[in-house]
Amino acid sequence: MTRVELAGLVSLVLALGAGMFLIGADADPSAVPPATPAPTFASEIAPIVYDHCVSCHRPGQAAPFPLLTYEDARKRGQEMADATRDRYMPPWHASRAEGFLELKDDRTLTATEISTIRQWVDAGMPSGNLRLAPAPPAVPSTWALGEPDLIVMLPQPVEVPPDGRDQYRNIAIAVNLPDDRWIKAIDYRPSARSVVHHALYFTTPAGAIIRDSDAVPGLSASAPDGRRGLGRYDGAVPARLSEAAEAWGNLGAWVPGAMPRFFPEGIGQPFPKHTNLVIQLHVHPTGRAETEQGAIALYFSKERPHRSLTGVHVPPTFGVGMGIDIPAGERRYVIRDSFVLPVDAEAFGVRGHAHYLGREMKMTATLPDGSTRGLLWIEDWDFNWQDSYFYKEKLALPQGTRLDVEIVYDNSAENSHNPNSPPARVRWGRESSDEMGSMILLVTTATPEDQQTLRAAQAAHLRQQVLLRPR
Repeated sequence: MTRVELAGLVSLVLALGAGMFLIGADADPSAVPPATPAPTFASEIAPIVYDHCVSCHRPGQAAPFPLLTYEDARKRGQEMADATRDRYMPPWHASRAEGFLELKDDRTLTATEISTIRQWVDAGMPSGNLRLAPAPPAVPSTWALGEPDLIVMLPQPVEVPPDGRDQYRNIAIAVNLPDDRWIKAIDYRPSARSVVHHALYFTTPAGAIIRDSDAVPGLSASAPDGRRGLGRYDGAVPARLSEAAEAWGNLGAWVPGAMPRFFPEGIGQPFPKHTNLVIQLHVHPTGRAETEQGAIALYFSKERPHRSLTGVHVPPTFGVGMGIDIPAGERRYVIRDSFVLPVDAEAFGVRGHAHYLGREMKMTATLPDGSTRGLLWIEDWDFNWQDSYFYKEKLALPQGTRLDVEIVYDNSAENSHNPNSPPARVRWGRESSDEMGSMILLVTTATPEDQQTLRAAQAAHLRQQVLLRPR
């Protein structure tokens, strides 16, 4: 390009720039891009709330207030924005770390959804056109899973004093149906939710005599001082463990924060004819006198399921044989246990249990070919949200698969859930202020005989732990 051509090109560019400047000068200098409309309840907030919140935030459920209408949400808008920002709500404690199985029913919000709630609150919580808002989910029953096939009440109230020891009460409920049934879901609705630590469900023959002080199979039933309520484990090997477990057919449990769910298709728990229901209720004083007389909902399968679920506890029986003894001030006290599956199994879900000092728990599986699967990792345990987690796809676990569990406890003053101030030594026990710990893998086996083999192996694992534990 010659010098003359280059000068001409520069002149053209300058002229175009000047023209563009003049065009800009002719525009209204006060004009600004239109602002993005603020989110409204009708358009943006209602879908979030109805998809993620109303399973709990409706009458008869665990949440302390409903979120079914615009007025409900407007009254609680600031709380919603703060709780979702901190990811305290919706409650979901399972990690999504790489290598861990994908889970169903994930209630967590996306970053965009959390930001939308904050923008809505900051804008004054506009309603939008409520006639165009989606309808709240149908809630035909106060029960989370809809109308049960059978509702039974605790036949007598349990009086909980304002202070004192925890109580463990076995309450037999006469059901005695004439035909075999199969349970596809079970739920418990406490009448005094704050005092109920947990409720365990069992079946017993209709003619069986159940003493109010009987223990869960595998645990000592005698309190050291003779009072109602069970003391710390005394180190004795549980007698006739497998026979006791057979006499008490285990149907599952209710714990704070657990969402009831139907079992996967083709799976149910047997409820034989002429069987009664036993609720083992653990209640603890909260500072004021309460009366607990809850109700149990049973949902039956119309067809006989192919299999039933079995819980594989690692460590067994909530860590009774692990020698848990946490010094005051200890920030990271760890227990570890492993169990090798004696039969082929299919895993459908998993849950964990600890008390107030629990901080973290993790379960992994190492298959016979050396590959590993992450089964559940709870990085921030919260006693008030002890949910069960079900996998999007069942997982085949061949015979010889090793299950490894690590549970971490925090007995320092920095643990806001610590029941002792200042921190005190905490050992294994069944009081709310004691500790325990297990992770429970929910599996099926190919045959009833395999299920018996699995139960016997777990009982042997527990006996070995108790015998080998240092005194």
